[in-house]
Formats: sequence, structure tokens, C-alpha cells
Amino acid sequence: MEQKRIIACFIDFLIAAAISNIPFILLVMLPLIQRNGQMEPKELMAKTLLASLIAMQYLIFRDVPSGGSIGKKVMKLKVVDIETQAPVSTGRRILRNVTWLLSWIEIFAFIITKKRIGDRIAKTTVVPISKQQ
Repeated sequence: MEQKRIIACFIDFLIAAAISNIPFILLVMLPLIQRNGQMEPKELMAKTLLASLIAMQYLIFRDVPSGGSIGKKVMKLKVVDIETQAPVSTGRRILRNVTWLLSWIEIFAFIITKKRIGDRIAKTTVVPISKQQ
């Protein structure tokens, strides 16, 4: 189960990387090429940050669809309440992903405790989709 969850997360991070690369290419790389490598540092930082924020939006809101993120759908996983195993509200699915703003802390917490900080806060867990569903 843990391996499926890690693969689902990896799929979602690949999608986030692709999402950030598109605006990065359009906002940063193409203007740099057109201007022979000349860009104000503030403009460069702002545009790079914007591309990163777009990807972060995907990581935070990826579980909004009731079926979960693309990675979870591919790996046949779902987010449920830790006690009742019932599906959770959209707000709780977002809450569990806001902790990705902590990035490496969230990853280390999962490696050490086998539980994400976001799951602890939202009182959620990820389980396989049963065959009856």
C-alpha cells in the first residue's frame, strides 16, 4: 500500500513539474532568449516564483475532484476519514495538501512516521479503492 501511495505521489509531482515548466518556458526562458540573456533580477525572480506557484496550486488542489488526484486514480487509491473510512469533504482534501507548502518537512515526516502531516491535521488516510466501487 505504501508503495502505491509513493508512486501516486511521484505521478502527481511529475504533473506539477510539467505544469511549472510551461509557464517557466513562456515567462522566463523565451524572454531570456529573445533578449540575449538580459532580464532584470527582480523580473526573473517574480516570473520564476509565478511558475512555481502555478505548480504548487496543482499540488494543493489536486484532490478536489471526488476521485482524488491523477496519481491516486492511476494507482486506484482514495482519501478517506481515518476513523469512519468515509469519503471526506473537499475542504479536508484541500487541508491535507496545504502542508505541501512545507515540502521537505512533509516528505521527511512521511519517511519517518509513514504518515503525512497533512493527513494528521485533516484526520484522513489514503486507502485502496475497493472493487465494489
